[in-house]
Amino acid sequence: MSPRNGAKLRHHSCSLVGMWPRALLIVFILLQAADGLLTYAAVERFGMAAEGNPILATWIMLTGSGTALIGAKAVACMCGAVLYAAGVYHVLAGLSVLYLFAAVVPWLRIFAQLT
Repeated sequence: MSPRNGAKLRHHSCSLVGMWPRALLIVFILLQAADGLLTYAAVERFGMAAEGNPILATWIMLTGSGTALIGAKAVACMCGAVLYAAGVYHVLAGLSVLYLFAAVVPWLRIFAQLT
């Protein structure tokens, strides 16, 4: 491979086309963090009834809301990283949209109505 071709490949990997999967992973991780923080606030304010996932609710009762949510979101982020590494970007994008509209936006609406 000549230096000219290598430079061309490097340039392509730094382009927007090459960066969107990484940006997608960052968005996924930020949505996980937002969901975790909003769920934590909801559980602290409304109690265990705020958590709809029975497995996570059990872990919250056993370990506390902070520990359980950090653990759950860390596992979710690791799964997102596996999807990213496997190149399954459309699944990562779909999960990001799902978390945005099924978790983050509903919590934001609930907290907005309280103020």
